[in-house]
Amino acid sequence: MARAIILLLFFSHLSFADNTTQITFKGSGSSITTKQIGSGNATYILCGSPTSNGSGSFPGTNYVTHTCSNATWNSTVDGNSNTVRLYTVWSNHTDNTYTVSIDGDDNFVWLDQDEDDNTSTITQTGNDNHAEQLGSGDDNVFVITQTGNDKYAKILDFGDDGNKTITQSGTGQHNAYIYNNGSAHNNDATIIQSGSGNKDADLFFYGADNSDIDLTQSGNGAHTSNMKFYTNNYDVDVTQSGSTNQSYSATFNCSSNCTKTISITQQ
Repeated sequence: MARAIILLLFFSHLSFADNTTQITFKGSGSSITTKQIGSGNATYILCGSPTSNGSGSFPGTNYVTHTCSNATWNSTVDGNSNTVRLYTVWSNHTDNTYTVSIDGDDNFVWLDQDEDDNTSTITQTGNDNHAEQLGSGDDNVFVITQTGNDKYAKILDFGDDGNKTITQSGTGQHNAYIYNNGSAHNNDATIIQSGSGNKDADLFFYGADNSDIDLTQSGNGAHTSNMKFYTNNYDVDVTQSGSTNQSYSATFNCSSNCTKTISITQQ
């Protein structure tokens, strides 16, 4: 069990920048809290251990797998042009909770959650922010919430019984992407995009049966959605509303004995 609290507190966003926090942890019950204030900072968290000869470069290469379970990581960032990354090395990473909260512009978050029963939450407020989550286990919950002007969010998932949600609001471009593959069954995916500015949502499901998809796009600006389902048994609900153009494109491919419920509303 490990407990780490890293606080990087600065009085001026202009005077203090380009700081880096690197944490490598393993075991069960770790509690990690990081905070960075300023611009151009980086936080790297790795669940794993160095190779047998003690070598290892950060982030995420030349490391071997290690158990990391029941860990809690809270990362807070206030500023612009910052980077937050979490890496895991596959195997025995279960029941972890990771939370990233960012207030500022032009920030980047990337979380990798392997194995089962994990929860990851990314919240970004500001302009030109980018967030990605990667998961490869079962019963995981991934949430991305972005508010501001021009934002991009991506979730890639390869497990069963998961829940994925992207919520974007504000002005400018809204871009959201959810991808399911690798016999990832019984998953729920939700995208909500609202406010002014163009909205684009892409959802691709391959070999992922019994999927439940909900997409809502509202407000001014063009509404565009592209969906591809190479799977059996899915429930799709799409609502596009507002005063401007709405476009929905879908490919539904089912080999045999499929149960499909598709509801499209444009108003």
